[in-house]
Amino acid sequence: MLIKSLKSLVVTVACLLSANSFAGLITDVETFGSGQKLNALQQFSWTHNILDQGFTFGTAESASIKIAFRDDEKKFFKDGFEFATIQIGFVDLQDGSLLTIPTASWFGDLGLSSLAKLNADGTLFVQVTSTLGDFFVDSSTLSVVTSDVDVSVPETSSLMLFGLGLLGLGLMRRKVRA
Repeated sequence: MLIKSLKSLVVTVACLLSANSFAGLITDVETFGSGQKLNALQQFSWTHNILDQGFTFGTAESASIKIAFRDDEKKFFKDGFEFATIQIGFVDLQDGSLLTIPTASWFGDLGLSSLAKLNADGTLFVQVTSTLGDFFVDSSTLSVVTSDVDVSVPETSSLMLFGLGLLGLGLMRRKVRA
């Protein structure tokens, strides 16, 4: 009974590892020096480009973005009296935020249309608008999970390791029976 459970556990782990072995992560970071200051009703935009990091068109499975904000420490518009609108890709209400408080980092997953645009040309447009108050935009980090990364372990070595594991399980089974 223990051996059957152990075998099913080994098969399950092998299947999970083989399913995830072809996923890769591309990270693109845009920094804006000491921060891009936005006053009330000002806009700031940038474009993430992941083509120079080995991205293959059509392989992005999911993506998320993190934008780092910082308060300007003014007394009148401080902590809670500043609002920003974040537009990611197209204006379709799937991505970004209509109103966010820009005193810390903002995190969001990409919607279907922005992910389709990223798959089509490897770029992602981002725009932040100061709706109320003033603040700094310090950086933006785009993380993309792709399906095209080559596995660095050769197939023959992987099969040999798997075979040695099965041999070890067989030897353990013999010892238990003896």
